[in-house]
Amino acid sequence: MRTITLLTRLAALAVPLFLAGCPRPANGVPAGADPEKVSRAEFDLARDEWKHGRLRAAMDHAQKASAADETHAEAHHFVAILYMALCQMENDCRWSEAEKYARRAVDADPEYRPAKHTLGVILIHEKKFDEAITILRPLAEDILYKTPELAWYDLGGAHLEKGDADHAIEALTKAVALKPTFCWANYRLGLAWEKKGALHKAEDELTAAVDPPDPACRNLQDAYEARGRVREKNGKRDLAKKDYELCAKLSMATPAGKSCVAGWKRLP
Repeated sequence: MRTITLLTRLAALAVPLFLAGCPRPANGVPAGADPEKVSRAEFDLARDEWKHGRLRAAMDHAQKASAADETHAEAHHFVAILYMALCQMENDCRWSEAEKYARRAVDADPEYRPAKHTLGVILIHEKKFDEAITILRPLAEDILYKTPELAWYDLGGAHLEKGDADHAIEALTKAVALKPTFCWANYRLGLAWEKKGALHKAEDELTAAVDPPDPACRNLQDAYEARGRVREKNGKRDLAKKDYELCAKLSMATPAGKSCVAGWKRLP
């Protein structure tokens, strides 16, 4: 899951300049100021920095927003999201901190479903698969959750990482049923079928992963690498070599790209 959705806010609130020199307690709120307004002002500043791609500055303001008002679930959640973004974009991965803020968001608002989803994803990264499954399955089955296909996708990922191919297939099949062009779900479903040794089904799902006209799917390098591997296992060497070539053309610097270059050289 790579798409990050944040709830939008209206009206920015500014902290008056004359408060800048006032002593601040541990939560960073000037004496006499309204913690909720301070938190929302910092939150808006954080969103603006995020919009301009300044992740560290966004983190600074988001953490201040979180500290100012412990009931501000969106601010806690935003900090968790920013930790995930820093891991993805700058390889600065601090999953225990991300988990802490995601839990704060859920504690502040137990009905805040996106925060529950984020917590589940973070737990997968921490290899706490059973706990992630406990959170993600009720969310996937929650009729009020607006993106159940993403919850089924991540639930499938948790089962797959745990080594439970059968439950991964069940969850990922539901994700694809809800969104037939969900190429990342097809990719994971292909991996699950490969794990079970069902190579023809694996190849079909991996082909479906790169089929949609969406460029994000057409450039899904991991799917080409996996399909090449599956085809090679199945004795389809010519097709496997073409997959490895397509994969390497996308990038030779990534782990998938390096694997594809090795695969291409390995085949006659």
